[in-house]
Amino acid sequence: MTELTAQMHSCDDPGDLKKLTTKSRGFFAIDRGAFRCAAVSGLNSAIAHLLMARGTGRDNRKTQWSVHSIEQRTGISRPNAARAVTDLLKRGIWKKVRDGKHPIYEAVPGNQVPGGPFTADEQAAIAAIGGGKVIPYELKVVAERLAARGLAKETSSRRRSHPGQSYVLDEAAIVALTDPLAVWLPNALVDGAANEVPPVELIRQTRSLPALRLLIELYAVQFLPNYGGVPRELLKGGFERVKVGEQGPFVVWGFRSNQLIAGRGLYGPFLTGQYCQEDTRRDTGMETSFWPAVYTLTDLGLVERVGMLLDGEDNEAEIMHPYAIRGGEPAERELAAAAELAAQTMVTKGQLTWSQEEGYHLVPVLKHIANVTVVDVFRLKYRPHTTATSAWFGLMQQTTAEYLDHYRAIIKGTKSAHEPGCNIKARSRLNQS
Repeated sequence: MTELTAQMHSCDDPGDLKKLTTKSRGFFAIDRGAFRCAAVSGLNSAIAHLLMARGTGRDNRKTQWSVHSIEQRTGISRPNAARAVTDLLKRGIWKKVRDGKHPIYEAVPGNQVPGGPFTADEQAAIAAIGGGKVIPYELKVVAERLAARGLAKETSSRRRSHPGQSYVLDEAAIVALTDPLAVWLPNALVDGAANEVPPVELIRQTRSLPALRLLIELYAVQFLPNYGGVPRELLKGGFERVKVGEQGPFVVWGFRSNQLIAGRGLYGPFLTGQYCQEDTRRDTGMETSFWPAVYTLTDLGLVERVGMLLDGEDNEAEIMHPYAIRGGEPAERELAAAAELAAQTMVTKGQLTWSQEEGYHLVPVLKHIANVTVVDVFRLKYRPHTTATSAWFGLMQQTTAEYLDHYRAIIKGTKSAHEPGCNIKARSRLNQS
């Protein structure tokens, strides 16, 4: 019996499985580098890797979940699940540590996976570049892709024996792709919540590998206590600002959503080195992979955009408070509504009518905060119940409560010129944790 056939007919052993996976936590961890390696072979291998990781115990390393578990928890057929598991084993992303009817598998860190997160063609191009050779014509597109992703740099060969283009590798960038990094994922990604279709299965149904890749990358960088979601230098919704009115110590600003902005640290892995005909500066990967992945995750409800009021326009500006025009927790949406209502009491009827017709959302801010702005932060819907998540939620509730009182006082006409202190001491303790 071949290994593929044996896996198709194997079944998870309930007794051993319970020992391996018993835990009170609602989350599990994967190594980002290992997932990147798994995704090289396609959507099914990437999903199989996540499913096997979901079945690990507290060490987040050993599992008995394999073909049967994948078939039971996704729409992947048994033959395709078996092929995906075989692929992960052959490429060294998982290794079998116990044979028999109920085998046990162990996850391998990404920096120990032979071939790394590269296709066969990419491995060939890397080997040629590393050997000081000029890239052959058939690997030219592959080399351009590596260069676009910042893994190689193009140089010009002046040797008569090797005319044409050549490259040098960025060894540090290549190593960084598989640097050990634990990504904590909620069980609900695989299990679903209530009667919902599990998110991983939703993405499988879209057949979008870029969406699944992006989802894991977002989980790797999101840190709620500091950013309220994904760091805004990596992905955010921008707003234009206009001055609508002024009253006492406050300026009433209007904000209107105008664009989505991404950072190379997030979209870099999706670049192809090929460019759109209508815009030779725009990589085709942005149009065919990255932005469609963002829209897919948004349409599926796996990420949401939550407005944040910032005290400046630079990357180091701090969040004053949530301004959840759409998405967000109930307290964040209630605060945005209160801020808008407070602003409406401070402008003329004409100013209010104009701002509403133009689609601006209003908020009153003290005059000295002259560079105030609003951005949409991207936040993952399903969040692991970690200490950091709990700390963020508590601070968010405290901050929104203080600012809610602030705006309600403005509405009643009893507010002084001072705003809440934004829990500076509480935030400091949180950042030190």
